[in-house]
Amino acid sequence: MVGIDHRIRALLVATVILAQPAMGGESEPARYESALAEWRADRVASLKGPDGWLNLAGLYWLKGGANSFGAAAGNDLVAPEGSAPPRLGDFVVDNGMVTFKTEPGVEVFHGELPVTDMLLTDDQDGEPTLLTHGSLAWTVIRRMDRLGVRLRDYDHPAIAAFEGIESYPADPDWRIVARFEAYPEPRKIRLATVVQGLGWEPTVPGTLEFEARGQSLSLEAYRSHDGFFIVFADGTTGDTTYPAGRYLAANLPGPDGTTILDFNRAYNPPCVFSEFATCPLATPRNRLPVAVEAGEKYAEKPDSP
Repeated sequence: MVGIDHRIRALLVATVILAQPAMGGESEPARYESALAEWRADRVASLKGPDGWLNLAGLYWLKGGANSFGAAAGNDLVAPEGSAPPRLGDFVVDNGMVTFKTEPGVEVFHGELPVTDMLLTDDQDGEPTLLTHGSLAWTVIRRMDRLGVRLRDYDHPAIAAFEGIESYPADPDWRIVARFEAYPEPRKIRLATVVQGLGWEPTVPGTLEFEARGQSLSLEAYRSHDGFFIVFADGTTGDTTYPAGRYLAANLPGPDGTTILDFNRAYNPPCVFSEFATCPLATPRNRLPVAVEAGEKYAEKPDSP
């Protein structure tokens, strides 16, 4: 996928919680708003956490053979100034596999173990191998036929500067029962991403059919690890919400063939928070002809002086 399955799993936990019966005499609307507020707080904590999007410091695409890495300008992969020694080492690409070779005299770690020469697992083969140097951490990502390096800085100034996410007020009318309609056979489609020339090909098992604002609506659902992942646009897109669309997670349908689409939990793509993300974009098929005034908003940041 696009390196987001573990985040979708976390988002699906909230769906399970919201589907449980009310406890302790709390009214359903109050319980719903409380659970939504908790989900939003967890969302911010996730963005600021070690695996969040705010600490991304670089995205580099690898060529075959050796790719030098460090802060010196002559490297193939140039780390942010002041974050690393002139040369940290080399990423060596051979037959679709990536090995990291540490520069002599430099300390690079995998967990607590020093690394001199290590074959790296990318993010499409389970948990990617994480290497660190000081506050820097990096993993290998695979997007279609391209291999890249995702660099994080755990001391990134964007973490401290983050002021949260503006959202629409909770609206229970946008928590909607949807009927899953399976395709005769799951399909593969190609979505464009924010990276020019880079696509994403999810599996599409079918559509989610629902009613909203007096209209019959439909969204193609993409299969994630243990649920559905949806990329959609609507009448707010490019106005009060992000121009490339928003994302939504949903559980697989129950025995009655339905699931819940809670647009109050529609969330911004990671490219809202970092230029180093590879966000898939909404297709024309998934552009809703209504304004979904629910979920996260987007306000373009003013240019720095």
